[in-house]
Amino acid sequence: MRLTATLWLALGLALPLAAPAADGDYPTRPVRMIVGFAAGGITDITARQMAEEMSQVLGQAVVVDNRTGAGGNIATAELARAQPDGYTIMLASPGQLVVNPLTQKSVGFDPKTKFTLISLVNESPFVFVVPASSRFKSVPELVAWGRANDGMLSFASPGMGTTMHIAGEMLQVFAGIKAVHVPYRGGAQSTGDLVAGRVDFMIDSLGAVASQVQAGQLKVLAVAGSERLPQFPGVPTLSEMFPDFIASSWLGVVGPPNMSPSASALLIKAVERGARSPRYVETIEKRGSRTAALGPQAFAAHLDKERGRVERTVVKAGLKLD
Repeated sequence: MRLTATLWLALGLALPLAAPAADGDYPTRPVRMIVGFAAGGITDITARQMAEEMSQVLGQAVVVDNRTGAGGNIATAELARAQPDGYTIMLASPGQLVVNPLTQKSVGFDPKTKFTLISLVNESPFVFVVPASSRFKSVPELVAWGRANDGMLSFASPGMGTTMHIAGEMLQVFAGIKAVHVPYRGGAQSTGDLVAGRVDFMIDSLGAVASQVQAGQLKVLAVAGSERLPQFPGVPTLSEMFPDFIASSWLGVVGPPNMSPSASALLIKAVERGARSPRYVETIEKRGSRTAALGPQAFAAHLDKERGRVERTVVKAGLKLD
């Protein structure tokens, strides 16, 4: 059952019924791209790369503005209050648009807010990894052991409410097992303890664990994306075992509610061209990411599926992160 019938509207494509018209010469000054996380992190790095590509189309600088705190809620709340003239946008994460509104009572803005969707900019399929010394050779083997040993499995994540945490909770719901969540203060700590065998498994982006996989410290038992990865053609997807199990990280550009149609159109063009830039594609692929389906309609469809899967997990697991 849906948590609410209207909460999904916060993720829909805004229809600017009474938005102020953008200047016909838009943009005439720099565009601000809010990022809800600290400088130097993957969201910030991606934002700066995308901003550089977008500026080539817009003819104006796109300036990244880090507004950190509350799992991205501070940035999202600021975007909700911004003028819809196209001069304030945000590079959004799954937590900001999907997880936080479903797991927190107060996010600092009205969850019914209809943000203007511009486009996804990348997607990072997750992989299911275990220590190289793990007794488990496959996910079905791990699940069977977990069912026979209720609550004895443990999984790591970089923190409560992260997409990696939700992915682990999803596995419990889809596979019918109970595992102990061990949250850490960042990816380096969670990956380090997984390598050391202090936890049993983790579901994280390939880019986050690639060096440990290449070094033979971690084993990839499954891919959490919609299809097998060319790097691991013999490794099955989790959806082959559990239909509709998809877990990934992604980033997308959004604007305030009721953004000017003319500004939206130009921003869509700028993001789509930037996401197809060979330089941008090369850099994200090195991090284990890939270009996602582009445009606002694809973004809306993606969010609909994401929210359905996460909501199913949140309801069954009873997750509340306040």
